[in-house]
Amino acid sequence: MTGSRRVLIIFLVIFACVGCDQLTKTYAVHALANRKPIAVWGETFRLQYSENAGAMMGVGGDLPDTVRFWIFVVFTGCALVGILAYSIFGKNLRIVDILSLSLILGGGAGNLIDRLFKGGVVIDFMILTLGFLKTAIFNIADTVVVGGLLLLAISNLPWFSRRLDKVSKS
Repeated sequence: MTGSRRVLIIFLVIFACVGCDQLTKTYAVHALANRKPIAVWGETFRLQYSENAGAMMGVGGDLPDTVRFWIFVVFTGCALVGILAYSIFGKNLRIVDILSLSLILGGGAGNLIDRLFKGGVVIDFMILTLGFLKTAIFNIADTVVVGGLLLLAISNLPWFSRRLDKVSKS
């Protein structure tokens, strides 16, 4: 794959992820803030506004502002720049690897934008309940990051990786 095609794919995926994430968070601010949660399909899916100063499940949200800034903005920003550089310049990356890393970048950028422009918090608004399993509150950016990580992990399992190699050679 040419370098320009790789960069195009990376930035299209990032743009789409950040766009969807920020649009849904804007909706959440206007439609859900200061209102009761909205249950969809019984209690399977719930829309509920939340501002999260920490990581998943609020971890680190009670740290001092300066520490949270260094962890959730500076460190995350540096990690995203590193992933972007690897995505663009990394050798022997398959299209599935580039797609996976781009999803992680798009989700990470969506939450980083929140932290930079919303006073250090991330807007969360979805909760999923399947039987006895209930997720923490999350947003589209979180979903995209998890999807990218899962795709990266699955595509690098030996049996799946061999199948991808066969498909790409044919």
